[in-house]
Amino acid sequence: MGLVLAASLAFAAPAFASGGIWCEGDGVSAEIATGRLPVLHIIGAHAEAGGKAYTTGPERGQGEPFVVGQAFAGDEDVMVDFVDPNFEAILVSLRLRWEDDREQEWSLNGTMMLDGNSYPVRCGAD
Repeated sequence: MGLVLAASLAFAAPAFASGGIWCEGDGVSAEIATGRLPVLHIIGAHAEAGGKAYTTGPERGQGEPFVVGQAFAGDEDVMVDFVDPNFEAILVSLRLRWEDDREQEWSLNGTMMLDGNSYPVRCGAD
């Protein structure tokens, strides 16, 4: 009985302790699931633009696989680079800046780079 309870709590914990960043632009989108830690901890993502899609796993959507190369969130900026599974090339980059009023639904603005193309995006975070 104790093992079942411990296992159920372990599976429930990530859903309870998570947030996210979602971005939209003209024909582009990105969704990033984050953990609630003192640092930006990405637990999954999906990004698409120009008919190309990338994903950290099938549970996040269809697309070619990518993984987190590096991620940073500070008082003014959020920067994330996703790389191919062999860590040989950056596939998707987000460079975002916090707005003055973080209480707005769309509180981040910036660019998403995907396959060498730059797209303006606006993003929300929770």
